[in-house]
Amino acid sequence: MKLSLYHRLSLSLLVVFIVIISVFFVWAQHLEQTTRYESEQHLHLSLAASLARDNPLLQQGAYDHQALKNLFHTLMVLGPAFEFYFVDPNGDILTHSIAPSLIKRDRIDLKPLIQLTQNQISLPIYGDDPQHATRQKIFSAAPVFNGSELRGYLYVIVAGERYESAYNRLDSDRQAELSMVMLVGALLFLFIVMLGIFYYFTRPLRRLNRDIQKLKEAGFDKSKVTLTPWMMNSNNEVHQLGVAFEEMVNQINGQLNLLQKSDVQRRELLADISHDLRTPLSSLQGYIEMIAHKGDNLSSEAREKYINTVLKNTLQLKLLIDQIFELAHLEGGQVSLNFEGFNLAELLYDVIAKFNLEASAKNIEISVKPSSSYTQVHSDIAKLERVISNLLENAIRHTSDNGKIIFAIEEFSDNQCRLTITDNGTGIKAEELSYIFDTRYRASNAIQDKNKHTGLGLAITKKLLELLKSDIKVQSTLGEGTSFSFNLRRINH
Repeated sequence: MKLSLYHRLSLSLLVVFIVIISVFFVWAQHLEQTTRYESEQHLHLSLAASLARDNPLLQQGAYDHQALKNLFHTLMVLGPAFEFYFVDPNGDILTHSIAPSLIKRDRIDLKPLIQLTQNQISLPIYGDDPQHATRQKIFSAAPVFNGSELRGYLYVIVAGERYESAYNRLDSDRQAELSMVMLVGALLFLFIVMLGIFYYFTRPLRRLNRDIQKLKEAGFDKSKVTLTPWMMNSNNEVHQLGVAFEEMVNQINGQLNLLQKSDVQRRELLADISHDLRTPLSSLQGYIEMIAHKGDNLSSEAREKYINTVLKNTLQLKLLIDQIFELAHLEGGQVSLNFEGFNLAELLYDVIAKFNLEASAKNIEISVKPSSSYTQVHSDIAKLERVISNLLENAIRHTSDNGKIIFAIEEFSDNQCRLTITDNGTGIKAEELSYIFDTRYRASNAIQDKNKHTGLGLAITKKLLELLKSDIKVQSTLGEGTSFSFNLRRINH
């Protein structure tokens, strides 16, 4: 399971807090015990020396071990917290106040005793506990002499087994109470800290929620609200979410604007198309009704004229419907492409041949440069032919009599070439260049001829080139001519 940022922070804080509390508790226990032992040892530091100095048995060098044992027993009754031992100069225990069954070792290390009696190190000093194999306790000690001869040491355990048992019983209750208080305090502190942390880290979430609510109330129109700025490239997950939300809002608003624009264009296109359809249909209806009404009363010349007009309007109507279906087909993305390699110049000459009559009627010269080009391109030949036909038809329509149209093929890299169609016709105003590929748009200086034009040719051309992964560019000077260009993928020989 992947933990979120808040879960990781909370868990980390909890672990760190528990570790700190545990270390503090252990350290406090150790400090309290060390302080207690130091104070008790300091308090009873001269105990052994006083007993050795004031007791006749010890003054005589402790020859009578049984009498000494009785003395230790009496002293232990008076002071249950103490344990008394007499050891020889080698550390062997000679007599003691403890039941023999409780003794776990019969020899102790004399080094701590010497350090204590000679004040070599600071308190507390720990000596071996004869009732335990490894444990050490605080003590009081004094050397016992017979004249100038060292007979041994009086070794007094200050905090004896009875004392420790009684103290531990009372201390366990105190520790339980202290632990409960510390636990409650720690939990309360942790709760307050967690509240602060969650308040701090959830503040961006609340800001993001406010942005969402404001955007919802504004109908998801970003222009009506001011969104919170978020840090880009931040490691904070909330800021990443905020950046993603802002990008999503921008994309949604862009799509909504595009839909609104498309809806407006669709309405305008529908209105224009309705008008364009109504004109030839009305003409068809009128002439057909006239032919039907007059019947045999029409002369052959009039009947032929009416039929030719009906045929012309039918062809115009068919052209308009074909282009509408073609544009809808392209915008719907339901177009299959068949890429293949072919000679670009050969395709140009084939298209030029189709428009030879229209060009000849206006005495327009159409040429290809270079005239013998061997440039091979990789594209959909049918779609590219449609593009070139649209551009050539548009160039012929806007080029005056005796004009020129030039197809230029330019190879500018190992895998790219550029096709440019240039005419010396009427040209386009600079402020209108960005609109010429919109559906139904006609330049203000467009040449009107006897044929009705739908205004969809350049829009279809742009859509086709987008399918061919190319972008069409236009340059024009009013009164001098227009140049359209686009790139094609070139095949190396």
